Formats: sequence, structure tokens, C-alpha cells
Amino acid sequence: MTDVDTIIAEIARKQLRIETLETRKSDSLDFHDVSVWGLRTALLCAFEAGRKAARRKPRVIETGKKDTSYRATIEASYQDLVEVWGEPSKGDGYKTEAEWVIRPAGKSVITVYNYKNSRAYDYKYPEIKDVREWHIGGHNTDVVDRLLKMMNGRAKLIHRAQ
Repeated sequence: MTDVDTIIAEIARKQLRIETLETRKSDSLDFHDVSVWGLRTALLCAFEAGRKAARRKPRVIETGKKDTSYRATIEASYQDLVEVWGEPSKGDGYKTEAEWVIRPAGKSVITVYNYKNSRAYDYKYPEIKDVREWHIGGHNTDVVDRLLKMMNGRAKLIHRAQ
């Protein structure tokens, strides 16, 4: 069951008192009387769930990183970055193995990438999924604070460029 299915099933259960949304091939089990105010409440809950999901997923665009430069280093797990930003681009496969290019609506570009600290660069370093230190790049210094805010406590600032 996907996250969407789970959310919809929970709304049906709580707001409409429908125990399952699975087809059971029985009219008495598959058809329900629902009040218009109950349906309205369920639709509002679904709408709000969609709005919350949209706010958690900032837009990620794979272009526009031209002329960005190092601004900071953060500590974050690979898994947290994937959960927030999705799967990364591959980088150059040597110095940079994973990279996210993020463009918040109407804001300047933010890049998150590993740099010379994964197995692709040297065997003594960890696999990319075990990397904990990530560089932040951007066109100006305010991208660091913006990224930390968007990460919602999942990243810790280690170093900020002067």
C-alpha cells in the first residue's frame, strides 16, 4: 500500500466510518450511505493532506547550477537527503558521486553534493550511502540558512565559508 493509499484509507475510516476501501464484491460491503457534510469533511482532509505533502517536497530541477560555489558543509545522512529531495544525480563519478540541484520557487539555486569523501574517490572512504558530510553550493551565502530550514532539523551545519 502506498503512502497515498494509507492516507486515503485513514480519512475514509475516520471521517466516513468506512473500514476498508478494498473491493469486496458485495453491494452491502462496497456501497455506503454518506452524508454530504461527512463527504465535505473527508474531501477537505484529503485536500489538506495534499497541501502538506506539496510543502514538504520543494521543487528539484536538474539545471541551473552554473556558477554556484561552495558555501558550507553540513552533516546529514544520505537517507535523510533522499527522503527530502529524492534520488540524487550521479555527479562526475570521481570527486562527486551524488548531487542534488534544488531551486526553491523564486529563489536562487542550491546544490548539495559530496566532495572527495566517498568510495568513488578513494577506497578508504565509505560507500556513498554511508557518507555523512555534504557540501552546500549556491550563488550567495543565504542558500545555507535556506537549505537548513528546508531540511527541518535533519542537517547540522559543520562549516560555513567566509
